[in-house]
Amino acid sequence: MTATDAHHSLVTRQLGAGIAAWAQLAREIAEPGLVAAVEAAGRDVVDALHAGGTLLVAGNGGSAAIASHVAAEFLGKCVHDRHPLPAISLAESHSSLTAIGNDYGFDQVFLRGVQAFGRPGDVLLAMSTSGTSPNVVAALAEARRRGVTTIFMVGARGAGQADLADHLLVVPSQETPRIQEVHMLWAHAWCEAVDLSMQESG
Repeated sequence: MTATDAHHSLVTRQLGAGIAAWAQLAREIAEPGLVAAVEAAGRDVVDALHAGGTLLVAGNGGSAAIASHVAAEFLGKCVHDRHPLPAISLAESHSSLTAIGNDYGFDQVFLRGVQAFGRPGDVLLAMSTSGTSPNVVAALAEARRRGVTTIFMVGARGAGQADLADHLLVVPSQETPRIQEVHMLWAHAWCEAVDLSMQESG
């Protein structure tokens, strides 16, 4: 086998592993208790946006990309046309992140965003595959102090963090890519529901 063949075989292997992992995850995330928890969090998102609240989203790395994606779905649309909704990715501005990180410490980059924008009736959706990212944990604590509803999406390692948020949603996986993919699935489901509910009430 040539080096090129070996490299190509890795694509085949990893694709197969990803599909197999998703087949298993699909069964696990359909567990009734987890589904009920995700639905409860999603209802709070829908209710907050209908009441004029703002969705704040935070996460690091790949979760920052998801935060940006989620905020864009609410500002634009997910599937169905409706008026834009207030959603802010706290990970969006490179200038803000680097300024806050430099002047106050990286642990405060999301906390200060919550201080600036968070109001009672809003929702903070925070994501951390480990459940222990200090800047995310600090933002959750500040949000709860301000009467902001908190949703914390984590992976299996974050299962013990229920005291940090109103809704703790745990992906039953240790694999970062799979965890982030499920976080996106849940957020898309909520956004699709918001699209439809806004159409029906409009």
